[in-house]
Amino acid sequence: MATSTDTALGRIRQRAVDASVGGKLRAGFVALLLVLFLVIGALLLTVSRLGAANDHIDQVAVVRASAADQLRFAASELRAEQEAYVMDWPTSRTGFDEAVIRFEAALRALRTAGADPMSQALINKLETSYQTFLASDQLIVQALDNNEFELAENLTLGAESLAARFIAEDAESIAALAEQGRAVAIERFHTTSADARALGLSLGVIALVVMVIASWVITKLIRDPLHRVQLAAERAADGDLHAEADVRSDDETGRLAGAFNSMLTKLRQREETLRADHHRQEMANRIQRAFEMADDEVAALDVVGLTLDDALPERSSELLLADNSKANLEQAVIAGTNPDGPGCPVGSPFSCVAVRSGAPVTFATSTAVDACPHLRTRGVEPCSAVCVPVSFMGRAMGVIHSVGDEANHPSPSHMEALTTLAAQAGARIGMLRTMVRTHEQASTDSLTGLMNRRTFQSRSRSLRRAGIPFALVMADIDHFKRVNDTYGHETGDRALKTFSDVATHTLRQDDFMGRWGGEEFAFALPGLDAAQATEVLGRIRLELAALLSTSDLPGFTVSYGVVDAHTCTSLEAAVRLADDALYAAKEQGRDRAVIADSDDATSPTPPTRAPRTADTPRHTPIGVLASLARDDDPLER
Repeated sequence: MATSTDTALGRIRQRAVDASVGGKLRAGFVALLLVLFLVIGALLLTVSRLGAANDHIDQVAVVRASAADQLRFAASELRAEQEAYVMDWPTSRTGFDEAVIRFEAALRALRTAGADPMSQALINKLETSYQTFLASDQLIVQALDNNEFELAENLTLGAESLAARFIAEDAESIAALAEQGRAVAIERFHTTSADARALGLSLGVIALVVMVIASWVITKLIRDPLHRVQLAAERAADGDLHAEADVRSDDETGRLAGAFNSMLTKLRQREETLRADHHRQEMANRIQRAFEMADDEVAALDVVGLTLDDALPERSSELLLADNSKANLEQAVIAGTNPDGPGCPVGSPFSCVAVRSGAPVTFATSTAVDACPHLRTRGVEPCSAVCVPVSFMGRAMGVIHSVGDEANHPSPSHMEALTTLAAQAGARIGMLRTMVRTHEQASTDSLTGLMNRRTFQSRSRSLRRAGIPFALVMADIDHFKRVNDTYGHETGDRALKTFSDVATHTLRQDDFMGRWGGEEFAFALPGLDAAQATEVLGRIRLELAALLSTSDLPGFTVSYGVVDAHTCTSLEAAVRLADDALYAAKEQGRDRAVIADSDDATSPTPPTRAPRTADTPRHTPIGVLASLARDDDPLER
């Protein structure tokens, strides 16, 4: 029984296979009529469900806007928690860590809600700003751990404040785009609903007419072309994207074959694009990792040079960076075939067309009328050039300049690599310069350029910990109050600056000095004892007197107190003894150096002194200089 049933099914299947194309088409026509009615019904049902789809779109837009608002609030809380722990350091950063968790949760919710390309770009930009925020926060924590509170405060008010503002602005922009998308979705729904009804009726009528005509206008020669298309499709399925269907007719089968061949062409192009994108992304990641390992500007410039050699080996390239005045461009990196670099003579950032435009510019030939004047008048063979501006936080820092043969134009991938290099180089070098500038501002005196008291103490402690003997000198300008009162504070500031310049140029390379406060200075002379230090101070006295003799400044002198710091129990004790010796120099007539009594170096009790004279008042017998040094390392006492 089972065998006869299988035989009957086989005969029916074979008759269906052997049926003519016309018979198959007639059977298909009947089936298509049924399908047509089903399509019309499905179309009407689809229109009825568009309202539900619109509600869903609206809900998604609301969720996206809500997620953006939550992110904005989380960003404000994150900034507030950071300022709180910075102001109350050392306290727990638990509140800040919790704010980070809430912010990242809001960011994930925003990305999960979906976004259009513009919103996605804003989300990516926001994530970049957030990473910058976290990186700066680590610098703040390091500064706080190192007791560099001014540096931490500058970072909080500078880069951190700007990154937080960028995050808040991006969150507001995303929320506005989400609301705008909701309104557009509603409007499109109403338009689509009306069009769908008219289109459905039109398609139904057209489909009915076409099916009636097509049932009578079918050729019997369609099997061979379809078979060739099938073979090509099988080869393509096996991975051969160069397989094409050899069908040249202009009927439906020919158009199918043409569409198939076009699809293969696009797939090949897509594969090449993906490979190129992967290569560019890999290069961008390598550049980023290299810059992350660059601890200073020299290392960052090495990364630029290596990347230029790798990306443009056949061209001569250079990086021009603005100097401290921001008015001149200087050659910082040379790469490529010419050991001297392209040698662009541009003098200032504003004179560079790429810097002015803020975008990469290319010149196919230096002989063109619209070529850069600095390129056309350079006096070299005709060449092509590309210039990519380098900036940091919207401010121009320099330009990457590359030249080559007229026929050797940079490809789009090379241009993208240069753009990526310029962006990452600007970000890293700018950050390194900002860190150096912030550190210098926090560790130096703004008037004289000398290290401040805290920095001087830190370096002096380092000498003591290393076991290096050194002479400690405390200096005070004589009758400084009289100079200020008689000639004005501006003249007093010039006197302070003059003395610091003379002393700095007279000291050895390993010696260092700092402004202790007011008209008081401190010197550390490694490897010298007190007697040898007085010889150095004598040279300073002679240099100062010689300079003042030819200057319009009023004459002034300086008194010094000297002590062998390595014989003292702590830096505080050394400062106290040097201060007492300075007191003695004042009593003995000023303009001299007095060495502290060596017997007092290990004395636990400071000697009692009479009050200071009027020009250098002291409120205690120990002296102000010693009292300021009481925050010395307790391990050294």
